Amino acid sequence: MFIANEDPSMSKRHHFDPLIEAITTARDPNALGEALESFAQAQGFQHFAYLRLDGSRWRAVSNYSEEWQDRYYVQDFSRIDPIVKAAKQGAHPFCWSLHDAILNRESKDVIAFRDEAIAHGIVAGLSIPIRVGFGHRAVLTFASSDTACLKDAVRMDIIEAAAAAAMLHFAFSLRRKRWSSGSASKLTPFETTCLSWVAEGKTMQDVADLLEEKYSRVRGSVDKARGKLDAVTLQQATAVAARLMLI
Repeated sequence: MFIANEDPSMSKRHHFDPLIEAITTARDPNALGEALESFAQAQGFQHFAYLRLDGSRWRAVSNYSEEWQDRYYVQDFSRIDPIVKAAKQGAHPFCWSLHDAILNRESKDVIAFRDEAIAHGIVAGLSIPIRVGFGHRAVLTFASSDTACLKDAVRMDIIEAAAAAAMLHFAFSLRRKRWSSGSASKLTPFETTCLSWVAEGKTMQDVADLLEEKYSRVRGSVDKARGKLDAVTLQQATAVAARLMLI
């Protein structure tokens, strides 16, 4: 019988081992968020963001400031975010810096976005593209307010990085319904459908027409969903629902 010699690298701890193990044992979304934040800090980053792009919609889980997350959602910055653009075009993990002079050649909107991101403490980081099937993409990003984080990031194993990101996406996708808890998880299928259409930019009258329902039922269902999500405005409701991955 042939017995292979033990590969020394198999017994050595790697950068992404703690994150992979935490993802494997996570029992709820909060545990995943804590694992991502812990990994980010251990590797010299301050922030993390998991962004899933589904056509015209996107969903995010992040520890960026609430102000920045709200603005990113309202302004639909994923359309012009140069990191998201690079993640869509490439297949491998990559390091980046918003101080890169090449960004000065971009459009005024992209330059304004860059300056605003820097003002919110997002300067450099590591992004890991994820192919999620059906022509869609997701990206896992770790970021910091300075470029010091890149010193170790450039030495990380891109295969391990891709494996960890794929596991994270799988965990969020497969366990989404099982993890739902609290009043937010009590959205009815009709409430969820209405919010999903509103998130696509439809008015409540549009939704009523599309679903062949009375306007009053759609309006009432959206109001109930807004209350369950503890949101003041409809815009906030769709943002919260997207972050919780309910729509």
